[in-house]
Amino acid sequence: MVHSWLRLAMRIPFEFVCICPEGYEPDMATVAYAQAAGVSKISISHDPTEAIKGCDVVYTDVWASMGQKETLEKKMRDFAKFQVNSEMMAVAGPQAIFMHCLPAERGLETTDAVMEAEYSVVFQEAENRMHMQNGILLHCLESTADKQKKAASA
Repeated sequence: MVHSWLRLAMRIPFEFVCICPEGYEPDMATVAYAQAAGVSKISISHDPTEAIKGCDVVYTDVWASMGQKETLEKKMRDFAKFQVNSEMMAVAGPQAIFMHCLPAERGLETTDAVMEAEYSVVFQEAENRMHMQNGILLHCLESTADKQKKAASA
């Protein structure tokens, strides 16, 4: 997810802070490319408590994706102080919303309390993604139908 946010930061101006343990930084070539675009302020921090102060959006992802579950125990140790919990959200401030691309590993990268909080928009995010995917599918199908009509009339 972090690389997708970096690509977005090349097109839409916002302040992007990647908060991660040392050794888990995003691909530095992608970071440099995004910074060179000059659109957004981009930084990497290893201090979640300091970096999250005053942010508007707190976004996390699973610590170990499919096919990486053998690394979960190590990541649980490495990412322990990066769990998005109620205390971390309080440091972010009352304006902050919480996002997660789902599925979430409740109790790992975030807590039940955060997932179910008023400031959590994870389920609206998932619903919006469904509508976006429907739009893309419709566009692809219409494009295919248009090509078929052109081929049939030729």
